[in-house]
Formats: sequence, C-alpha cells, structure tokens
Amino acid sequence: MKDKDKELKTALGIQFVKDFNIGDLVTWKELANSDKKYGIVKEIYTKIKGSRPVAYARVFLISEDAFSDDEVLIIRLNLLSKHKKDN
Repeated sequence: MKDKDKELKTALGIQFVKDFNIGDLVTWKELANSDKKYGIVKEIYTKIKGSRPVAYARVFLISEDAFSDDEVLIIRLNLLSKHKKDN
C-alpha cells in the first residue's frame, strides 16, 4: 500500500468526507465563538497535523462583511444543503 493511500484511510475525520461534495452549503461553530458560520465547500483534502493525517475542507465563508475562505476540520461541518449537479 502506498503511503498516500494509507494516509487517506487513517486520516482523522475521513469517514465524514463521503458526506460532503464541492458546492455543498455547510455550517459550523468555532470553539472560541458560539456564533454559527455558513459557507460553501470549495475543496476537501488531508494534511499532516503533528504526526497524524487530518481531513479538512476549505470553505467560502458567507458573510456580509467580506469574501474569504476558512480551513475547517471536516468533523466540525454540518450539511445544510447538497449541491445539485447539472447533467
């Protein structure tokens, strides 16, 4: 088994990756703030944190203030709406 394949199978939160797709509308809360954030999934990936691979999503933040994106642990996301794919 290749190292990359092993990384994907053992990543923290990998079991939740199948629940999300690019374009899905999601919500999450930060630990330091109780306000909900809303966004659209832009990218799903894994990266090494410490010595362990961890699943993340890059999410376009929906906000009145500015256009930005956040890196969010995939296990923190809650799905609000699936992106409809056009044929």
